[in-house]
Amino acid sequence: MKKLVGTLAAAGILTGAVSAAEVTFKLPVEVHGGFSAGYKYAHSTAEGFEVTNFLVELSKPAETGDIGFTSAFGYLPSNGASTTGDNFGFQYGYLSIVPMEGVTLDAGVLATNVGYEVANTYANPNITIARIWGGQPVYYGGARLTYSVAEGIDVFGEVNDDGNDGAWSVGSIGSLGIADYVVSYYDKNDPKESDIVDVILSTSATDSLDLAVNFDYQIGRNKNGYGVAFYITPKMGNISLPVRVESFDDNGSGAYGNKGWDLAVTPTYNFKSGYLRAEVFYYDYNKAETVVGYSKKTNTVFRVEAGLTF
Repeated sequence: MKKLVGTLAAAGILTGAVSAAEVTFKLPVEVHGGFSAGYKYAHSTAEGFEVTNFLVELSKPAETGDIGFTSAFGYLPSNGASTTGDNFGFQYGYLSIVPMEGVTLDAGVLATNVGYEVANTYANPNITIARIWGGQPVYYGGARLTYSVAEGIDVFGEVNDDGNDGAWSVGSIGSLGIADYVVSYYDKNDPKESDIVDVILSTSATDSLDLAVNFDYQIGRNKNGYGVAFYITPKMGNISLPVRVESFDDNGSGAYGNKGWDLAVTPTYNFKSGYLRAEVFYYDYNKAETVVGYSKKTNTVFRVEAGLTF
């Protein structure tokens, strides 16, 4: 992580025997994020060049008996994951309080800790976000309490203001053997909205193969929906070939608004501080989806993207 060190210039502000050279205010802050841009082509129509992501996250981890923070600003595309849509600005931020070892309270605008993917897609194996992942809340105001029950195993509970009547969630995140896991239940506290059960398992089966599965179950008012996404990423040196296939059925739950399957294949060359990748994304849905102005039940989308991470 990089560090930012702020300096308070006292000249013109401070008076007395203390000179500007003697007054220094240091605030160690971890900085990371990324920038990505690319080109999109679908159904014989070029959408053209686009900035896909720009995000800068500042954080100061909290030690036991202290307070830290996390805050992020930038641009994320309007894919259901961003609170600001296509606008540049604040994305999420929260204070972290650690009153005792193994206990953390986060409060503010939270970022979900559920899912194999994240909103800033340069950190994902594929360019296109999975449909089932986009069917859950991502950034929302609230408070989350996390307790470490054992090494590598945490449980959490949260309340938030997602929806008109608020919402709450409980779950566990950690590692068991060779696999990382997340299990969660998200209750929207509204009979008109679907509640969500998520199970995510991921592992590096070998040094050259990553595997993951994300199962999403939406408990609707009258009907339930489901979705499952499989991730396979073979790697050889600087080259990787992430493949994701997902299938989902809204079934009237209101979670996805459609039924069908899709496939993303994203050959990637990884540099020291970034990547260059291409992607073929094919979908076959029951209802037409609008892509580049064309409403289609099936379509093939081509993308090229380069990104820098720090």
